[in-house]
Amino acid sequence: MGQGRHKEENITRRQAEVMQEICRFFSIYRKMPTMQQVADAFGIATPTIYDIFQELVRKGYLKRTEKGALKPYVIKKTVEPEALVTIQIPVLGEIPGGVPVEEFEDRSGEETVAVDKALTNNGDVFALRVKGDSMIGAGIKTGDIVIIRHQPIAADGDIVAASVNNEVTLKRLVNRPDRIALEAENPEFKPIELTRYDSFRVIGKMVGIIKQEADNNGGE
Repeated sequence: MGQGRHKEENITRRQAEVMQEICRFFSIYRKMPTMQQVADAFGIATPTIYDIFQELVRKGYLKRTEKGALKPYVIKKTVEPEALVTIQIPVLGEIPGGVPVEEFEDRSGEETVAVDKALTNNGDVFALRVKGDSMIGAGIKTGDIVIIRHQPIAADGDIVAASVNNEVTLKRLVNRPDRIALEAENPEFKPIELTRYDSFRVIGKMVGIIKQEADNNGGE
């Protein structure tokens, strides 16, 4: 009885993007992604994803099973293929998910990938291919392509492409009382603790990821 009301109730652009990612994941793996997986896919903090999940439940796009687990309500109604408009964006090169290296080479025009056009609504985006395993805890592995939105600032917990002393890396930004750190999602890698003597800038924030599952099954 409430289906019509839920379908007509406003859903924000970000909620729609999250719902699309949930349904994409569910259609492949036949299970819900964790909040952390969705947060990492968009490069935003888990508490923000929690709030979005709660709104999607309230609006009827997600429902709880008898055991309390979440699942998409009706995939066809929440994500219609014809409603997804894609554009091609450049893959500028590789970014290390390990120790920082020199600035990635601008290779725009050599390779492009298709992404949801909605990702470009808040600024220019580009893609980078990940090399290294420092972010495997966030589900980011060698060969994956991360979508980066150009922006000079980022919030605590965001996954960012950053330049440190003219070397680039992909890490999670952590704001501490007396300094900023870039943290890996792999205990084998130490955090990069930034001081006032370091040259540091945020190149952009990760807003999406294209998984290369077939290429990543061979190792950690």
